[in-house]
Amino acid sequence: MHHDRRHARSAFRTASAFALTGLFALTACDSDPVGVNGDDPPDNGHEDAGRVEIQTRGAASATIAVWSDGDGWTDGEGNAITEIEAPVDVEGEGLQPLRAGGQNASLSVVFFNPDGSEVEMSTLSRDDVTRERECTEYEARYYPTTDDVTAIAWPNVRHPESTNGPFHFAHQHDGNLVGIFHCDHIHFYPEAPGEVELEFHLWHIDHSDDHTDPITIRVHEADEAARIELQTRGEAGATLGVWTEGEGWADADGNPITRIEAPRDVEGEGLQPLEAGGSNASLTVEYFAHGGREADQGTISRDDDTRERVCTHVSARYTVEANEGVLAWPNMAHPDNPEGDAQFVEREDGTVVGIFHCDHIHLYPESAGEVDVRFLIHGGEQPINQADPITFVVNE
Repeated sequence: MHHDRRHARSAFRTASAFALTGLFALTACDSDPVGVNGDDPPDNGHEDAGRVEIQTRGAASATIAVWSDGDGWTDGEGNAITEIEAPVDVEGEGLQPLRAGGQNASLSVVFFNPDGSEVEMSTLSRDDVTRERECTEYEARYYPTTDDVTAIAWPNVRHPESTNGPFHFAHQHDGNLVGIFHCDHIHFYPEAPGEVELEFHLWHIDHSDDHTDPITIRVHEADEAARIELQTRGEAGATLGVWTEGEGWADADGNPITRIEAPRDVEGEGLQPLEAGGSNASLTVEYFAHGGREADQGTISRDDDTRERVCTHVSARYTVEANEGVLAWPNMAHPDNPEGDAQFVEREDGTVVGIFHCDHIHLYPESAGEVDVRFLIHGGEQPINQADPITFVVNE
């Protein structure tokens, strides 16, 4: 291995990976200097990767990729590859490709020194609550070679219950918080169709000692499209509409629809229309991510005075696309907390009402007419998916 080339490449790639997340600062190994005239330096107590094996951790226990310094990537049979094609080890089904929203790939990453000895890495301890791990001196990680990462769960974040902990976690589109670096193994959580080029790193305490050449990880189309289900929150508990990505809106029986005329669930009366200046419609908005995973939506806490809510990572919202005067709109912060989130709206009668409530929303009718509404699924502060507009009717 040309040591100067390895260090220049490693510093560039690792610095790029940290630049994407803004979470790490790269420090070089002071005890790992570049040799004179490009020669390898003397033994310095740090490990070098001569070979890396990627192995599945399921029933197949297969070696799916091998990287050798100077030779690049091959499959388990020694054939040259540029992509890891089937990293998901499913019991009874064998090796499968990654699919958006589907099962994650759990892979052992085994590093070997140039002399053939294996680099020791394992879990020393694990927190039962946060699932954070204390690793041996060396551990396995991976980093994309670009900041355009949408196919897999990335970037990594701290666990919310351990604000001083390591950056080992990622939020999926369904709101689940998952760990991606686990000492001697890693996880790929597929989020959207596409591909990402990445390198496997020999991580030493707080920096990378060495890494592989890049290889492509591909995420295929989901076997089930994302969808949003709109349900009433009253006695009827009725499904008013289902939006499926790529297909549009349908009723509970699967018949295509473009409008909803009776969204109010009134005890003893069933479904009723909205009436100008009348009672609101309270609707649950459930999100199912690619692959059919139901999003973790709900209220973490609520202020007793302002009724402001802190939501889980994924929450439901909507926007008014046309004729916004038909519903109480636009949204605003509560007047008692002008720095708060824009969850409220002032009605024509002067009352301030909440319209976004994490896993459900409220439609307050102000005047007769029709209004186009688009339902949004927020992940943190950004929408992660949105439905096509659908028309709501407000009667006189």
